[in-house]
Amino acid sequence: NALNQLQRTGTVLSEKQQKLMQQLSTRLERLNESRTREIQKMRELGGELKRHGISLTGSDNTIQQAIRRTEQYNNQLERERQALARVTRARERYSRAQETAGKLKTGGALAIGAAAAGGYAAGRFLQPAIGFGKEMSRVQALTRIDQNSPQFKALREQALKLGSETQFTASDAASGQSFLAMAGFTPQAIQAALPGVLNMALAGGVELGETADIGSNILTQFNLTADQMDLVGDTLTAAFTRTNTDLRALGETMKYTGPVAAKLGISLEEAAAMAGMLANNGLRGSDAGTAMRASLSRLASPPKAAADALKELGVSVADARGKMRPMEDVLLDLYKATQKYGQVDQVSFFKDIAGEEAFVGLQTLVAAAGSGELQKLTRELQGARGEADRVAKVMADNLDGDLKNLDSAWEGLRIRISDLVDGPLRSVTQWLTRVLEKITSLAQAHPG
Repeated sequence: NALNQLQRTGTVLSEKQQKLMQQLSTRLERLNESRTREIQKMRELGGELKRHGISLTGSDNTIQQAIRRTEQYNNQLERERQALARVTRARERYSRAQETAGKLKTGGALAIGAAAAGGYAAGRFLQPAIGFGKEMSRVQALTRIDQNSPQFKALREQALKLGSETQFTASDAASGQSFLAMAGFTPQAIQAALPGVLNMALAGGVELGETADIGSNILTQFNLTADQMDLVGDTLTAAFTRTNTDLRALGETMKYTGPVAAKLGISLEEAAAMAGMLANNGLRGSDAGTAMRASLSRLASPPKAAADALKELGVSVADARGKMRPMEDVLLDLYKATQKYGQVDQVSFFKDIAGEEAFVGLQTLVAAAGSGELQKLTRELQGARGEADRVAKVMADNLDGDLKNLDSAWEGLRIRISDLVDGPLRSVTQWLTRVLEKITSLAQAHPG
Protein backbone atom coordinates (compact mmCIF):
# COMPACT_ATOMS: atom_id res chain seq x y z
CA ASN A 1 0.00 0.00 0.00
CA ALA A 2 0.97 3.69 0.07
CA LEU A 3 2.52 3.42 3.56
CA ASN A 4 4.75 0.51 2.53
CA GLN A 5 5.84 2.50 -0.47
CA LEU A 6 6.69 5.43 1.79
CA GLN A 7 8.71 3.10 4.02
CA ARG A 8 10.59 1.74 1.03
CA THR A 9 11.34 5.29 -0.07
CA GLY A 10 12.78 6.07 3.34
CA THR A 11 15.08 3.03 3.17
CA VAL A 12 16.38 3.99 -0.25
CA LEU A 13 17.16 7.51 0.88
CA SER A 14 19.08 6.21 3.92
CA GLU A 15 21.22 3.96 1.72
CA LYS A 16 22.00 6.89 -0.54
CA GLN A 17 23.09 8.96 2.42
CA GLN A 18 25.30 6.18 3.71
CA LYS A 19 26.91 5.88 0.29
CA LEU A 20 27.54 9.63 0.28
CA MET A 21 29.14 9.38 3.73
CA GLN A 22 31.45 6.68 2.45
CA GLN A 23 32.40 8.86 -0.51
CA LEU A 24 33.17 11.79 1.80
CA SER A 25 35.30 9.58 4.03
CA THR A 26 37.26 8.38 1.01
CA ARG A 27 37.79 11.97 -0.11
CA LEU A 28 38.97 12.85 3.39
CA GLU A 29 41.51 10.03 3.45
CA ARG A 30 42.81 10.97 0.01
CA LEU A 31 43.13 14.60 1.03
CA ASN A 32 45.09 13.64 4.14
CA GLU A 33 47.43 11.50 2.09
CA SER A 34 47.87 14.30 -0.44
CA ARG A 35 48.53 16.79 2.33
CA THR A 36 51.21 14.57 3.86
CA ARG A 37 52.91 14.12 0.49
CA GLU A 38 52.87 17.85 -0.27
CA ILE A 39 54.25 18.77 3.15
CA GLN A 40 57.04 16.23 2.73
CA LYS A 41 57.86 17.62 -0.73
CA MET A 42 57.94 21.17 0.60
CA ARG A 43 60.26 20.19 3.42
CA GLU A 44 62.56 18.30 1.06
CA LEU A 45 62.62 21.32 -1.25
CA GLY A 46 63.40 23.57 1.70
CA GLY A 47 66.31 21.35 2.70
CA GLU A 48 67.71 21.45 -0.82
CA LEU A 49 67.48 25.24 -0.91
CA LYS A 50 69.19 25.56 2.46
CA ARG A 51 72.04 23.34 1.28
CA HIS A 52 72.51 25.76 -1.62
CA GLY A 53 72.56 28.75 0.73
CA ILE A 54 69.16 30.15 -0.22
CA SER A 55 67.19 31.98 2.49
CA LEU A 56 63.85 30.33 3.42
CA THR A 57 62.37 33.05 5.63
CA GLY A 58 59.57 34.00 3.21
CA SER A 59 59.23 30.45 1.90
CA ASP A 60 58.67 29.05 5.36
CA ASN A 61 55.68 31.37 5.74
CA THR A 62 54.30 30.24 2.37
CA ILE A 63 54.67 26.61 3.30
CA GLN A 64 52.96 27.14 6.63
CA GLN A 65 50.06 28.97 4.91
CA ALA A 66 49.61 26.10 2.49
CA ILE A 67 49.59 23.63 5.36
CA ARG A 68 47.02 25.68 7.28
CA ARG A 69 44.80 26.01 4.17
CA THR A 70 44.90 22.27 3.66
CA GLU A 71 43.95 21.71 7.28
CA GLN A 72 41.00 24.11 6.86
CA TYR A 73 39.70 22.05 3.90
CA ASN A 74 40.16 18.94 5.95
CA ASN A 75 38.19 20.38 8.86
CA GLN A 76 35.38 21.48 6.51
CA LEU A 77 35.08 17.98 5.11
CA GLU A 78 34.96 16.56 8.60
CA ARG A 79 32.14 18.94 9.57
CA GLU A 80 30.19 17.91 6.45
CA ARG A 81 30.67 14.26 7.34
CA GLN A 82 29.43 14.80 10.88
CA ALA A 83 26.40 16.80 9.69
CA LEU A 84 25.48 14.05 7.24
CA ALA A 85 25.85 11.48 9.97
CA ARG A 86 23.38 13.41 12.14
CA VAL A 87 20.90 13.60 9.24
CA THR A 88 21.28 9.88 8.63
CA ARG A 89 20.64 9.05 12.27
CA ALA A 90 17.52 11.25 12.18
CA ARG A 91 16.33 9.45 9.04
CA GLU A 92 16.85 6.09 10.72
CA ARG A 93 14.76 7.22 13.68
CA TYR A 94 12.07 8.42 11.23
CA SER A 95 12.09 5.05 9.47
CA ARG A 96 11.61 3.26 12.78
CA ALA A 97 8.68 5.58 13.51
CA GLN A 98 7.21 4.65 10.12
CA GLU A 99 7.42 0.97 11.00
CA THR A 100 5.53 1.67 14.20
CA ALA A 101 2.90 3.66 12.34
CA GLY A 102 2.44 0.77 9.94
CA LYS A 103 1.18 -1.36 12.80
CA LEU A 104 -1.64 1.03 13.60
CA LYS A 105 -5.20 0.44 12.46
CA THR A 106 -5.19 3.76 10.64
CA GLY A 107 -3.03 2.25 7.94
CA GLY A 108 -6.02 1.77 5.66
CA ALA A 109 -7.01 5.42 5.89
CA LEU A 110 -3.43 6.49 5.21
CA ALA A 111 -3.37 4.30 2.12
CA ILE A 112 -6.54 5.90 0.85
CA GLY A 113 -5.12 9.37 1.44
CA ALA A 114 -1.89 8.52 -0.35
CA ALA A 115 -3.77 6.97 -3.24
CA ALA A 116 -5.95 10.05 -3.52
CA ALA A 117 -2.88 12.31 -3.53
CA GLY A 118 -1.27 10.17 -6.19
CA GLY A 119 -4.47 10.24 -8.19
CA TYR A 120 -4.53 14.04 -8.03
CA ALA A 121 -0.97 14.28 -9.36
CA ALA A 122 -1.71 11.76 -12.10
CA GLY A 123 -4.92 13.58 -12.91
CA ARG A 124 -3.07 16.82 -13.56
CA PHE A 125 -0.70 15.13 -16.01
CA LEU A 126 -3.49 13.20 -17.69
CA GLN A 127 -6.00 16.07 -17.74
CA PRO A 128 -5.81 16.45 -21.56
CA ALA A 129 -6.55 12.75 -21.90
CA ILE A 130 -9.54 13.12 -19.59
CA GLY A 131 -10.91 16.00 -21.66
CA PHE A 132 -10.23 14.13 -24.89
CA GLY A 133 -12.03 11.05 -23.61
CA LYS A 134 -15.00 13.17 -22.60
CA GLU A 135 -15.19 14.78 -26.05
CA MET A 136 -14.91 11.42 -27.80
CA SER A 137 -17.75 10.09 -25.65
CA ARG A 138 -19.80 13.02 -26.95
CA VAL A 139 -18.88 12.06 -30.52
CA GLN A 140 -19.92 8.49 -29.78
CA ALA A 141 -23.27 9.61 -28.39
CA LEU A 142 -23.99 11.93 -31.31
CA THR A 143 -23.04 9.39 -33.98
CA ARG A 144 -24.81 6.56 -32.11
CA ILE A 145 -22.01 4.05 -32.62
CA ASP A 146 -20.46 1.54 -30.24
CA GLN A 147 -17.25 2.44 -28.43
CA ASN A 148 -15.58 -0.73 -29.69
CA SER A 149 -16.77 -0.35 -33.28
CA PRO A 150 -14.28 0.18 -36.13
CA GLN A 151 -16.00 3.48 -36.97
CA PHE A 152 -15.42 4.91 -33.50
CA LYS A 153 -11.83 3.71 -33.37
CA ALA A 154 -11.22 5.34 -36.77
CA LEU A 155 -12.67 8.65 -35.55
CA ARG A 156 -10.53 8.52 -32.41
CA GLU A 157 -7.37 7.83 -34.39
CA GLN A 158 -8.19 10.64 -36.80
CA ALA A 159 -8.57 13.12 -33.94
CA LEU A 160 -5.25 12.01 -32.43
CA LYS A 161 -3.49 12.19 -35.80
CA LEU A 162 -4.79 15.64 -36.69
CA GLY A 163 -3.99 16.80 -33.17
CA SER A 164 -0.35 15.77 -33.57
CA GLU A 165 0.03 17.27 -37.06
CA THR A 166 -1.72 20.65 -36.75
CA GLN A 167 -1.99 23.59 -34.36
CA PHE A 168 -5.26 22.15 -33.11
CA THR A 169 -5.11 19.64 -30.27
CA ALA A 170 -6.69 16.21 -30.37
CA SER A 171 -9.47 17.56 -28.14
CA ASP A 172 -10.07 20.37 -30.63
CA ALA A 173 -10.31 17.85 -33.46
CA ALA A 174 -12.76 15.77 -31.45
CA SER A 175 -14.82 18.90 -30.84
CA GLY A 176 -14.93 19.46 -34.60
CA GLN A 177 -16.15 15.90 -35.04
CA SER A 178 -18.92 16.62 -32.53
CA PHE A 179 -20.16 19.65 -34.46
CA LEU A 180 -20.20 17.69 -37.71
CA ALA A 181 -22.05 14.87 -35.97
CA MET A 182 -24.66 17.36 -34.74
CA ALA A 183 -25.13 18.41 -38.37
CA GLY A 184 -26.12 14.82 -39.16
CA PHE A 185 -22.83 13.66 -40.68
CA THR A 186 -22.14 9.93 -40.60
CA PRO A 187 -18.84 8.69 -39.11
CA GLN A 188 -17.46 8.24 -42.64
CA ALA A 189 -18.61 11.73 -43.65
CA ILE A 190 -17.02 13.22 -40.54
CA GLN A 191 -13.69 11.65 -41.44
CA ALA A 192 -13.94 13.01 -44.97
CA ALA A 193 -14.90 16.55 -43.94
CA LEU A 194 -12.78 17.22 -40.86
CA PRO A 195 -9.39 17.92 -42.54
CA GLY A 196 -11.02 20.59 -44.69
CA VAL A 197 -12.64 22.12 -41.62
CA LEU A 198 -9.28 22.30 -39.83
CA ASN A 199 -7.59 24.08 -42.74
CA MET A 200 -10.49 26.50 -43.11
CA ALA A 201 -10.43 27.29 -39.38
CA LEU A 202 -6.68 27.90 -39.38
CA ALA A 203 -6.85 30.06 -42.50
CA GLY A 204 -9.83 32.05 -41.24
CA GLY A 205 -8.76 32.39 -37.63
CA VAL A 206 -12.11 31.08 -36.42
CA GLU A 207 -12.78 28.50 -33.72
CA LEU A 208 -13.07 24.96 -34.94
CA GLY A 209 -16.65 24.45 -33.81
CA GLU A 210 -17.90 27.59 -35.52
CA THR A 211 -15.98 26.69 -38.69
CA ALA A 212 -17.53 23.22 -38.71
CA ASP A 213 -20.95 24.84 -38.40
CA ILE A 214 -20.25 27.22 -41.31
CA GLY A 215 -18.84 24.47 -43.51
CA SER A 216 -21.58 21.93 -42.83
CA ASN A 217 -24.29 24.52 -43.52
CA ILE A 218 -22.77 25.40 -46.88
CA LEU A 219 -22.39 21.75 -47.84
CA THR A 220 -26.09 21.28 -47.19
CA GLN A 221 -27.16 24.51 -48.91
CA PHE A 222 -25.27 23.77 -52.14
CA ASN A 223 -25.96 20.02 -52.14
CA LEU A 224 -22.28 19.13 -51.77
CA THR A 225 -20.92 15.91 -50.28
CA ALA A 226 -18.78 15.64 -47.16
CA ASP A 227 -15.60 14.99 -49.14
CA GLN A 228 -16.11 18.38 -50.80
CA MET A 229 -15.40 20.26 -47.57
CA ASP A 230 -11.99 21.11 -49.04
CA LEU A 231 -13.81 22.84 -51.91
CA VAL A 232 -15.81 24.89 -49.41
CA GLY A 233 -12.68 25.82 -47.46
CA ASP A 234 -10.69 26.71 -50.57
CA THR A 235 -13.50 28.82 -52.05
CA LEU A 236 -14.24 30.77 -48.89
CA THR A 237 -10.54 31.27 -48.13
CA ALA A 238 -9.89 32.55 -51.64
CA ALA A 239 -12.85 34.92 -51.24
CA PHE A 240 -11.96 36.43 -47.87
CA THR A 241 -8.28 36.80 -48.76
CA ARG A 242 -9.18 38.74 -51.94
CA THR A 243 -12.07 40.89 -50.72
CA ASN A 244 -12.96 43.00 -47.70
CA THR A 245 -14.62 40.28 -45.64
CA ASP A 246 -13.78 37.30 -43.43
CA LEU A 247 -14.82 33.71 -42.89
CA ARG A 248 -17.44 34.47 -40.27
CA ALA A 249 -19.08 37.19 -42.38
CA LEU A 250 -19.08 34.96 -45.46
CA GLY A 251 -20.72 32.20 -43.48
CA GLU A 252 -23.39 34.64 -42.34
CA THR A 253 -23.98 35.81 -45.92
CA MET A 254 -24.32 32.26 -47.18
CA LYS A 255 -26.79 31.43 -44.44
CA TYR A 256 -29.25 33.85 -46.04
CA THR A 257 -28.47 33.49 -49.73
CA GLY A 258 -27.14 29.93 -50.04
CA PRO A 259 -30.44 28.05 -50.31
CA VAL A 260 -31.86 30.45 -52.91
CA ALA A 261 -28.63 30.58 -54.93
CA ALA A 262 -28.32 26.80 -55.05
CA LYS A 263 -31.93 26.41 -56.20
CA LEU A 264 -31.23 28.78 -59.08
CA GLY A 265 -28.18 26.82 -60.19
CA ILE A 266 -25.65 29.34 -58.89
CA SER A 267 -22.44 27.62 -57.79
CA LEU A 268 -20.67 28.19 -54.50
CA GLU A 269 -17.84 29.99 -56.30
CA GLU A 270 -20.28 32.35 -58.04
CA ALA A 271 -22.17 33.08 -54.82
CA ALA A 272 -18.94 33.67 -52.88
CA ALA A 273 -17.68 36.02 -55.60
CA MET A 274 -20.91 38.05 -55.42
CA ALA A 275 -20.61 38.17 -51.62
CA GLY A 276 -17.03 39.41 -52.00
CA MET A 277 -18.08 42.18 -54.38
CA LEU A 278 -20.75 43.32 -51.94
CA ALA A 279 -18.22 43.25 -49.10
CA ASN A 280 -15.90 45.52 -51.06
CA ASN A 281 -18.73 48.04 -51.12
CA GLY A 282 -19.53 47.80 -47.42
CA LEU A 283 -22.24 45.14 -47.46
CA ARG A 284 -21.19 42.17 -45.31
CA GLY A 285 -22.68 39.36 -43.32
CA SER A 286 -26.45 39.29 -43.01
CA ASP A 287 -26.81 42.62 -44.85
CA ALA A 288 -25.17 41.12 -47.93
CA GLY A 289 -27.10 37.90 -47.50
CA THR A 290 -30.51 39.53 -47.37
CA ALA A 291 -29.67 41.80 -50.33
CA MET A 292 -28.57 38.85 -52.46
CA ARG A 293 -31.53 36.73 -51.44
CA ALA A 294 -34.05 39.43 -52.28
CA SER A 295 -32.38 40.25 -55.60
CA LEU A 296 -32.14 36.62 -56.70
CA SER A 297 -35.66 35.69 -55.64
CA ARG A 298 -37.22 38.74 -57.35
CA LEU A 299 -35.23 38.07 -60.52
CA ALA A 300 -36.34 34.43 -60.57
CA SER A 301 -39.96 35.16 -59.73
CA PRO A 302 -40.48 38.85 -60.33
CA PRO A 303 -43.48 40.70 -58.91
CA LYS A 304 -45.31 43.05 -61.30
CA ALA A 305 -43.01 46.04 -60.78
CA ALA A 306 -39.92 43.92 -61.34
CA ALA A 307 -41.40 42.17 -64.36
CA ASP A 308 -42.32 45.51 -65.94
CA ALA A 309 -38.83 46.91 -65.33
CA LEU A 310 -37.13 43.85 -66.84
CA LYS A 311 -39.46 43.98 -69.83
CA GLU A 312 -38.76 47.68 -70.39
CA LEU A 313 -35.02 47.06 -70.20
CA GLY A 314 -35.31 44.08 -72.52
CA VAL A 315 -33.50 41.73 -70.13
CA SER A 316 -34.50 38.08 -70.07
CA VAL A 317 -33.78 36.13 -66.87
CA ALA A 318 -34.73 32.65 -68.12
CA ASP A 319 -33.76 30.83 -71.28
CA ALA A 320 -36.16 29.31 -73.83
CA ARG A 321 -36.65 26.25 -71.62
CA GLY A 322 -37.53 28.33 -68.57
CA LYS A 323 -34.20 27.67 -66.89
CA MET A 324 -32.37 30.49 -65.08
CA ARG A 325 -29.66 31.98 -67.24
CA PRO A 326 -26.13 32.29 -65.77
CA MET A 327 -26.26 35.09 -63.22
CA GLU A 328 -23.16 36.78 -64.63
CA ASP A 329 -24.93 37.07 -68.00
CA VAL A 330 -28.09 38.48 -66.43
CA LEU A 331 -26.14 41.06 -64.44
CA LEU A 332 -24.08 42.04 -67.47
CA ASP A 333 -27.24 42.47 -69.56
CA LEU A 334 -28.69 44.69 -66.83
CA TYR A 335 -25.53 46.79 -66.86
CA LYS A 336 -25.65 47.27 -70.61
CA ALA A 337 -29.39 47.98 -70.64
CA THR A 338 -29.25 50.64 -67.90
CA GLN A 339 -26.28 52.54 -69.31
CA LYS A 340 -28.49 54.58 -71.65
CA TYR A 341 -30.46 55.91 -68.68
CA GLY A 342 -29.48 58.54 -66.16
CA GLN A 343 -28.59 57.78 -62.56
CA VAL A 344 -32.07 58.57 -61.23
CA ASP A 345 -33.73 56.23 -63.71
CA GLN A 346 -31.15 53.52 -63.02
CA VAL A 347 -31.92 53.66 -59.29
CA SER A 348 -35.64 53.47 -60.10
CA PHE A 349 -35.13 50.34 -62.20
CA PHE A 350 -33.03 48.65 -59.51
CA LYS A 351 -35.62 49.49 -56.84
CA ASP A 352 -38.39 48.01 -58.95
CA ILE A 353 -36.40 44.84 -59.56
CA ALA A 354 -34.81 44.20 -56.14
CA GLY A 355 -37.03 46.17 -53.77
CA GLU A 356 -36.37 49.13 -51.51
CA GLU A 357 -34.08 47.27 -49.10
CA ALA A 358 -32.00 45.30 -51.59
CA PHE A 359 -31.56 47.61 -54.58
CA VAL A 360 -28.13 48.85 -53.45
CA GLY A 361 -26.84 45.29 -53.46
CA LEU A 362 -28.19 44.62 -56.96
CA GLN A 363 -26.76 47.90 -58.22
CA THR A 364 -23.35 46.93 -56.81
CA LEU A 365 -23.40 43.51 -58.47
CA VAL A 366 -24.48 44.97 -61.80
CA ALA A 367 -21.61 47.47 -61.69
CA ALA A 368 -19.13 44.69 -60.79
CA ALA A 369 -20.33 42.61 -63.72
CA GLY A 370 -20.08 45.59 -66.05
CA SER A 371 -16.47 46.25 -65.03
CA GLY A 372 -15.52 42.58 -65.28
CA GLU A 373 -14.42 42.43 -61.62
CA LEU A 374 -17.12 39.93 -60.71
CA GLN A 375 -16.17 37.56 -63.52
CA LYS A 376 -12.48 37.86 -62.68
CA LEU A 377 -13.04 37.00 -59.02
CA THR A 378 -15.31 34.10 -59.93
CA ARG A 379 -12.58 32.56 -62.12
CA GLU A 380 -10.03 32.98 -59.34
CA LEU A 381 -12.29 31.20 -56.87
CA GLN A 382 -12.92 28.40 -59.34
CA GLY A 383 -9.17 27.84 -59.63
CA ALA A 384 -8.39 28.11 -55.92
CA ARG A 385 -7.87 24.44 -55.13
CA GLY A 386 -5.54 24.00 -52.17
CA GLU A 387 -5.97 27.64 -51.11
CA ALA A 388 -7.02 26.93 -47.50
CA ASP A 389 -4.09 24.59 -46.92
CA ARG A 390 -1.58 27.09 -48.34
CA VAL A 391 -2.93 30.01 -46.32
CA ALA A 392 -3.07 27.91 -43.13
CA LYS A 393 0.58 26.88 -43.53
CA VAL A 394 1.72 30.45 -44.14
CA MET A 395 -0.19 31.75 -41.12
CA ALA A 396 1.32 29.03 -38.93
CA ASP A 397 4.90 29.64 -40.11
CA ASN A 398 6.00 31.62 -37.04
CA LEU A 399 6.94 31.14 -33.40
CA ASP A 400 3.33 31.23 -32.26
CA GLY A 401 2.54 28.44 -34.69
CA ASP A 402 5.56 26.46 -33.53
CA LEU A 403 4.48 26.79 -29.90
CA LYS A 404 0.94 25.69 -30.74
CA ASN A 405 2.30 22.69 -32.63
CA LEU A 406 4.44 21.87 -29.59
CA ASP A 407 1.42 22.10 -27.29
CA SER A 408 -0.56 19.82 -29.58
CA ALA A 409 2.26 17.27 -29.73
CA TRP A 410 2.65 17.39 -25.93
CA GLU A 411 -1.06 16.81 -25.42
CA GLY A 412 -0.93 13.92 -27.87
CA LEU A 413 1.88 12.31 -25.90
CA ARG A 414 -0.04 12.64 -22.63
CA ILE A 415 -3.10 11.07 -24.24
CA ARG A 416 -1.05 8.17 -25.61
CA ILE A 417 0.45 7.59 -22.16
CA SER A 418 -3.03 7.69 -20.67
CA ASP A 419 -4.11 4.96 -23.09
CA LEU A 420 -1.60 2.64 -21.42
CA VAL A 421 -3.02 3.15 -17.92
CA ASP A 422 -6.62 4.13 -18.62
CA GLY A 423 -8.07 0.78 -17.55
CA PRO A 424 -6.16 0.51 -14.24
CA LEU A 425 -6.77 4.19 -13.44
CA ARG A 426 -10.50 3.82 -13.98
CA SER A 427 -10.55 0.69 -11.81
CA VAL A 428 -8.69 2.42 -8.97
CA THR A 429 -10.89 5.51 -9.25
CA GLN A 430 -14.06 3.43 -9.15
CA TRP A 431 -12.72 1.41 -6.20
CA LEU A 432 -11.89 4.57 -4.26
CA THR A 433 -15.35 5.92 -5.00
CA ARG A 434 -16.96 2.78 -3.59
CA VAL A 435 -14.76 2.92 -0.48
CA LEU A 436 -15.62 6.57 0.15
CA GLU A 437 -19.31 5.85 -0.37
CA LYS A 438 -19.14 3.07 2.23
CA ILE A 439 -17.31 5.33 4.69
CA THR A 440 -19.91 8.05 4.12
CA SER A 441 -22.75 5.58 4.68
CA LEU A 442 -21.08 4.34 7.87
CA ALA A 443 -20.68 7.89 9.14
CA GLN A 444 -24.32 8.65 8.42
CA ALA A 445 -25.45 5.46 10.17
CA HIS A 446 -23.41 6.27 13.29
CA PRO A 447 -23.52 10.06 13.65
CA GLY A 448 -22.54 9.90 17.30
